[in-house]
Amino acid sequence: MLASAWAFLRRSAGQVGSLLGVRRKGTLSMSLSYYDLLEAFANPGCAVCNLLLRNADRFLDGFLYERALDPGAHRAFRARRGLCNEHGWQATRYMGSSLSLATLYSTALDEVLKILEEAPLEEAPRLGPLHLRNDRSQSSSLADRLEPVGGCLVCELLAGAEQRYLHTLGHHIADARLREAYQNSDGLCLPHFRQVLRQAPRPSDRELLIAIQKGIWKRLKADLEEFILKNDYRRRGERMGPEGDSWRRVAFRMAGERGVFGPDPRGGS
Repeated sequence: MLASAWAFLRRSAGQVGSLLGVRRKGTLSMSLSYYDLLEAFANPGCAVCNLLLRNADRFLDGFLYERALDPGAHRAFRARRGLCNEHGWQATRYMGSSLSLATLYSTALDEVLKILEEAPLEEAPRLGPLHLRNDRSQSSSLADRLEPVGGCLVCELLAGAEQRYLHTLGHHIADARLREAYQNSDGLCLPHFRQVLRQAPRPSDRELLIAIQKGIWKRLKADLEEFILKNDYRRRGERMGPEGDSWRRVAFRMAGERGVFGPDPRGGS
């Protein structure tokens, strides 16, 4: 656990630097993603979703602690108008982050106010369709200038991590340890399973992925059917077993874990 945590912090520092325009040496080797997946498959839920949620948590915690006064962070926050909805709310939950958030978001708010102050004053309203078209054009131009320049920092970091995890799984599923860990896990959510099928380079790899995931979903289907049957009034006296939370698990398996696939309507993303 400590080794994987340290590895993430080392590589995320380089990725953050890249996002903020700072050059750093070092690359992410396949082995780091490989061992991350082995560890994640041992836990409930979609392994890739859970790794991304963990990465977001570690990134935000380190970012708010170490980079609140970093000029690159302020430039990024100014241009991107802060974080997306999901990660903005998440950032407010860290103990001791209030001053860091206040400092960073003050920069973002400065940029918004600057754009509003530089906007030309609208003339007094006039009647006529031509004026209405000009009015709308001015409003649209101002709205465009208020758009974030680029996506959420956390979302961009996670997009790169997501591709590495899926690439590792798709290219190395024939590895005995990775295959066994996948088979004994809750598998992937449907969105990540679609993506990993596109990453697998060989038909044999895709066939193996399909066979493993099909087996996992068949077990989930059996749990769902048992849950439904035990809710029949004739069997209400029977105690629920592992199938008791299958209704919740299937919702997450079809859509992904909460907070992973939320929309980020920023900077054209």
